[in-house]
Parts: sequence; structure tokens; C-alpha cells
Amino acid sequence: MLLNHCRLIKELSGGIETADGALRMENGKIAEVMANAAPADACAGEEVIDCQGKTLLPGLMDTHTHIIGIVDYSSDLMKSPMKLFMKSAAAAQKYLNYGFTTLRDCGTPLRVSNFVRDAFAGGLMTGPRIISSGRIISPTEIEEMDGIYEMYSWADGADTMKKAARKELAEHADYIKIMASGSAFHKQGIPVQPIITAEELSAAVEIVNMKGTYVAAHAHGDGAIRLCVDKGVRTIEHATFIGEETIEAALGRKNFYLVPTLAAMYQNPAKTPPEMMFLVDKLKWMLDISIGCLTKAYDAGLKIGFATDSTAGMDQYEQGIEFKYRSELFGMRNIDILLQATKVNAEIVEMADCLGEVKTGYIADLILVDGKPDEDISVMYHKPDMVFLSGERVR
Repeated sequence: MLLNHCRLIKELSGGIETADGALRMENGKIAEVMANAAPADACAGEEVIDCQGKTLLPGLMDTHTHIIGIVDYSSDLMKSPMKLFMKSAAAAQKYLNYGFTTLRDCGTPLRVSNFVRDAFAGGLMTGPRIISSGRIISPTEIEEMDGIYEMYSWADGADTMKKAARKELAEHADYIKIMASGSAFHKQGIPVQPIITAEELSAAVEIVNMKGTYVAAHAHGDGAIRLCVDKGVRTIEHATFIGEETIEAALGRKNFYLVPTLAAMYQNPAKTPPEMMFLVDKLKWMLDISIGCLTKAYDAGLKIGFATDSTAGMDQYEQGIEFKYRSELFGMRNIDILLQATKVNAEIVEMADCLGEVKTGYIADLILVDGKPDEDISVMYHKPDMVFLSGERVR
């Protein structure tokens, strides 16, 4: 298949910048990237799509999502694992409509994201590439009546933490997700409060290092973030209240990333059920403070990934809130936001050698958008015109 007359951005296309280029896909990969459109006589015998000067980007990645859709999830689904699987698979497929071809799922009950990942990878059904943590590992923190209690494995003490980490890896988790601070989503959660000990954290990191993977840590408060930095955690999820001294310490770390989820702090009161109204004020307070904290991290040059902590179909996806907040509230440059959602995220999921760029030899995960997002990021507030997954058009 040949994509002809497409616009390419040099930072995302191996240095090729053109308003009228072309790209050839073969066997699920990018076979050739051309700075000039292909003439008609060079296209004989292959399918050609005229991109009409629209911008071709790598497929987008969300490196912190929950495919089960926490807002719609019901604990009753635990009674029917097959129904949970089908609901989760259908929800995960919807991400393709928004141009997200790779997801890093950060926790599901019954480890259902592991099975959806395998179903997609095995060709049982079509869906985005999934990197899965299985269950979230946490010190005891919330009551059993909590709506998403079953999403967690509980671990108190270093030895129990080691066992829990080993269990998730044995059940085919790609990496380990732990809770280092309180969560805004739980009524009793205090986001600024650390909830894990240095010994517990070190135990988790020790196990993943032995198995060649990494720890991603939910951490809002600066104390929890600093502990994670010091103990070798690779990705800090949310990083809402990161402080200047912690930023300075993190600058000395290799293979270290912040994964803010700004869209998760968007809450529409009109769509919030009564039992969750406590979130409205809590999230607004968090967003207001995070602007100063995360802007300092961005200005300092820390590597920042792109994530939503939201699910396809929610307002956060429908309105492009993550793109909007990063640009309009945090003042990030358009090209940096695009890089975060593609190239930097490919580093985070350890696939930078084959994903995240429009580059010869890379997997042909691509999206076509109507406009110039490097000049006007609002182009990304809407669904793309076309989406390709491993060279196949899926939108």
C-alpha cells in the first residue's frame, strides 16, 4: 500500500520534512519513506491512498490507561470472567478510533488486560498493541467495599511485596505497577501521602531487575516520588506534586520518565454520579497545584510521557483533553507534545527500535490528521481521518 501526497514532520519522520511526500507499507512495516510524492507510473499494481496533503504521524500511545473503563466498571463483572473479557476487549478496540495504536494498561481485575493483549496479538480479534501490568500491587490502603478493590493485589512488607511481584510476572505481566502514594479516586485516599516503605519499594525493584523489566509507580506526593527516584523506579505515574529537589535528583537518573495524566483531573460535574462527587473539588485542587510542579519538571528537561488515566469514549478522549491541557495549561510546545505521545512513549514501553516514528523498517502504525498539529495542536483534539495498525487500515 502506498500513502501518497502526505505531509511529514522531520522530528517524527527520521529527519524527513515535506509537504508532499509518500510512504510505502509492506508486510506490516514501513518499507520506504519518500520526500517527494510518487508519480502515477510508479504506483502500478499497488493500492494507493491519496492523503491530500494531510499530516502523517506515528500511531499514538497512551502509557497510562485502564481498558476496563473504571467509570463504567461494575464489581458484578467479577462473577462472569468471560463477560469482563468481552467488555474489556470491546473497550480496548475503541482506542483505534482516536488514533491510539499502543496502550500501556496500568491495572485490571482478574488480570484481564493480559488476556485481551494476547487475543489481539494472536489475531483472535483486531485491537491496539497492549503492554499490561496485570493487577496493581499495593500496600493495604482501601476498604473491601471500594468499587475497584479487585483490581489490586495486596502486599505488606518486603517479603510479601517480592511474592506479589513474582506472581504478576509469573502471570505474564510485562512490567509491575505499584501504589506509592494515596489515590484521588478513593474516598479515603490522600494523594500527597506516601503509603509504601523504602523496604517494600526496594523489594519490588529487586524482583523486576532480576526479570529484565521495570516498576511503574503511582505517586502523586513529592515524598513518594522522591522515594521512587532514589530506589530505582523507572516511571512515575501522575507525578502531580513533584518538588524542585526531587526534579534535581531525577535529572541524574537514566531511563527515567514522568508519566503525567492531566486528563484524569478533568471532571464534568454534570456527568459525575452522586457517590463520586467528592472527586470534583479534589481533582480541581490537584490540577491547580500540578501546573506549577509539572511545568518546572518540563522546563528542567525531564523526559515526560503521554498518558490519560482515562478510557476511550470518555470526554477526555472525545475532547482531546490531554493534548489541550498540556498545551493550554502547561505551556508545552506542540512538537514536544507530539513527541511525548509517540517517540518518548515508545522508549517507555521499550519499543523505540520499532515504534514511535515514521521511519523505514518500523511497524506501520500510522495516523493521518487533517491539519498541521506541530503548528496548531488543536488538530489533535479530534479523531484522525485514518488509522493504520501494522499496515492495515482500521479507521
